[in-house]
Amino acid sequence: MNQAKTHLAELKAMFHTTGQLTVSLQEYQTKLKELLKSAETMPNDQKKAFYQETKAVINKGLLFTETQLERTENAFTENKSRQAANRNYAKFF
Repeated sequence: MNQAKTHLAELKAMFHTTGQLTVSLQEYQTKLKELLKSAETMPNDQKKAFYQETKAVINKGLLFTETQLERTENAFTENKSRQAANRNYAKFF
């Protein structure tokens, strides 16, 4: 169990407080595999709480990524709208 907790702490350290991943995707995937493998030996009553804690860490990262994607998509959409408006109004000048 201590090994699983250690892996979870290392996984948490891979994320910035905002949820941004601070390591490469490959490093993250490797650490997640190690974490899941070490958790297999835990008693069932402890696994549920452990997996909930792990899920919370991963969800925070997913939320950050989704937010960044939405912001990027909105920026592109807004830029396209501005360009279209500029082209439309440019004919009057």
